[in-house]
Amino acid sequence: MGDFNGWLLLQWLAYGVIGIGVLGAVLPMVPGPVLIWLGALLWAWADRFQRIGWPTLTILTLLMIAASGAELWMSTLGARRGGASWLALLTGMALGVAGFVLFSLPGAILGVLLGILAVEAWRTGGLRAALRSGGGFLLGYLLSAVVQLTLSLIMLGIFVSQVIR
Repeated sequence: MGDFNGWLLLQWLAYGVIGIGVLGAVLPMVPGPVLIWLGALLWAWADRFQRIGWPTLTILTLLMIAASGAELWMSTLGARRGGASWLALLTGMALGVAGFVLFSLPGAILGVLLGILAVEAWRTGGLRAALRSGGGFLLGYLLSAVVQLTLSLIMLGIFVSQVIR
């Protein structure tokens, strides 16, 4: 590890960041995949890229991008599949941001859902289509959580396999 005695400390710090990232894969508001990636990068740097090199970091980067984007594209796809218009999605996103600022994560989810429901009820003149759109959003959101957890666990597996080899 060279002349710097802090390399081991950096590796332990990386383990902590990765641990928080794994928790973040199931806890809202914690960017789990990003933290796992940052922890792996820190660990690789502390190890001077001996066990975790750029090919592995590239794969981890792609998985992190896919996992991080899953929430946005899967919830949008779910709402669109349920019949939501682009106007409903944009309104939902605006109310989601406002809800997040005022009430954290529950406010964000509720804001998006209420935005979609209100616009679709107004646009279609009925509650049934609005509920179908809102249900599509919720289903997409829940499926994105499963995708994020799965990709985060794959990232963890790749990291561990490289560290113990």
